[in-house]
Amino acid sequence: MMISARKVKEITLANLKNGEVTLMELNEIYEKLGFVFVVNQGKLTRIKKEIKH
Repeated sequence: MMISARKVKEITLANLKNGEVTLMELNEIYEKLGFVFVVNQGKLTRIKKEIKH
């Protein structure tokens, strides 16, 4: 796994809404925290917690 220039703790909700987060950073958040990002036409519409059964 590649290490991103910015740590997950440094990413804010504003960064997500403004599209300032890379796909690698989103993947890292998903792997660590289990959040799924719903995007429509390149804009973040929702963040939800993945439900594992």
